[in-house]
Amino acid sequence: MSLYVFLFLCTLIHLSFTSITIDDPSDYINLANDAVDNSITADYNVMPTMYLKSSLKSTRSFTTNGSALSISYETISATGNDTSVIVVGNGAQLNMSFVNIYKHGYSSDLLQASFFGVNAAINVQNGSRSYFDHLNITTHNGAANIYSYGNGSSGPAAHGLYAGGYGTIVGNYISHYSGGNRCSSFSGDSPAGYVIVSNSIAHTSGIGSAIFYALGTITATNVIGRAERSPVLFSDGPQISTFINCHLTAGLLGGTVIFSSMARQNGAMVSFINSKLTTLGSTMPALWFGNVIATAYLYNTVINTTSGILITANYSQVTQEFNYYAGYADNSNLLPAIVNVNVVQCNLNGSLIAYNGSSISWTLTQYSNWSGDAYSGYGQSFISVSLDFTSTWTLTGNTALQNISSAVVNLTNIISNGYNITYDSNSTANSWLNGSVMSLIGGGRLMPYSLLEQQPQKQEQQQSSVAASSAVFFQKYLISLFAIGLLSLMKTYIY
Repeated sequence: MSLYVFLFLCTLIHLSFTSITIDDPSDYINLANDAVDNSITADYNVMPTMYLKSSLKSTRSFTTNGSALSISYETISATGNDTSVIVVGNGAQLNMSFVNIYKHGYSSDLLQASFFGVNAAINVQNGSRSYFDHLNITTHNGAANIYSYGNGSSGPAAHGLYAGGYGTIVGNYISHYSGGNRCSSFSGDSPAGYVIVSNSIAHTSGIGSAIFYALGTITATNVIGRAERSPVLFSDGPQISTFINCHLTAGLLGGTVIFSSMARQNGAMVSFINSKLTTLGSTMPALWFGNVIATAYLYNTVINTTSGILITANYSQVTQEFNYYAGYADNSNLLPAIVNVNVVQCNLNGSLIAYNGSSISWTLTQYSNWSGDAYSGYGQSFISVSLDFTSTWTLTGNTALQNISSAVVNLTNIISNGYNITYDSNSTANSWLNGSVMSLIGGGRLMPYSLLEQQPQKQEQQQSSVAASSAVFFQKYLISLFAIGLLSLMKTYIY
């Protein structure tokens, strides 16, 4: 498939989401030969060292500042542990065309590999630049493809493109496959990495191997990605991820998993623009948030979920194994998620579920249509829904809200299907309702919590009253029987 045709197919996906067939990067790999490598799990139980412990080792090193160096039509390899094939440093510039890179060898310290690119096939360091075209990289034994480290570094990247230490990676027409554990296609790392990817295809099959891992910023345009056993995005902390004209499929945990691994942080943002997000698992939400304060923006985007869950917000995070969500026993030092979701020109189906004190604010604008419900999965939680003049909501179940607002004050933009909505009449955001009960199209009602709570109390009072009446009647009945029996005895005695 030519690059031009691939771009054209991405355009088709954006316009009509037509079913098409594309080349998968894994089609050109002997997966059986990689089975042993792919069975290795990431071991981060090492003593953290936040500095480079030894000089970077490589087959070829380019460190001449001020001149552009070029490599064309070569095959270069490395087989040693903790050894790169190529290191570019000291402000050098390296241009590579029609080059094959092969890397074998293990990493003895995954934190050194993660933070400084030790053992990466190509490592572009502080202030250096590399430009690649027609580059093929194959790594084994757990090695990143291309790693960019340091402010001012750039280049196209186990992880495919990998930026850390404020490095920047720009990738165009990338085809990436990884079968290993925690081997995302396009990743940023501590303290931040800036990753820009366009016109690319990515496929991962390992647990924890997302298409994107955000520590910094992710900007993706015209990317098709499938993560078989991972979300398409892990985002840790106040990171910003933007997906434009993308078609992404996730197979584990959630479509996106946005969390804070340490203390709860504010400022995370994820945007889907003219895109499609699919989740395959029966319990997977499209967007999952835990221990974070975040904003999501959905514009003209299609979301397909097997679970029927659009948003989950929770007092939780993902574990180091990246295959389940942390419960209280895993980490008790967490806070509820606070999520604002802005929906623009979308037709969406699914539930909003908040757990353990978390909150979801759901805003529909510009001819958006939502079919779904909202409720607390466990414990008290807070969900708010807002609709503009042009947007509609069709209920699929009884819904409990903290706040509701609508530009259509008679709520004819809500189709109830016989279901009810409750709201908090004590919230100032609901003062426009003045504690009223409103009939909805379809036979349902909008009512304060308090009225719903009073109904069981009235039933209990009625039941108590009936029980009391029954007791009095029974007492009178016994007295009557006693009196009749006494009269009978008296008659017998008299006669």
